[in-house]
Amino acid sequence: MLTFEPFRIWFMRSGKSKMAMQAECGLQPTTAAKVWNDRFPVRSDVIEKICRTYNLRIEQVIEYRSEVESIESK
Repeated sequence: MLTFEPFRIWFMRSGKSKMAMQAECGLQPTTAAKVWNDRFPVRSDVIEKICRTYNLRIEQVIEYRSEVESIESK
């Protein structure tokens, strides 16, 4: 499964609000909610926009976890 957890961790440590991310990236509220709640699909241009806005590598934004890893992390 794909997850935006790396981005959420980075973002929360930056001290910004969720609304700031939405405004800074120019995302619609429904798209921002997908990022915050791992609701896919999310278009690749949205992921690129997050990377570009915050100067992050893709692995700092999204990662793949096997189903086993996902269950163990809960």
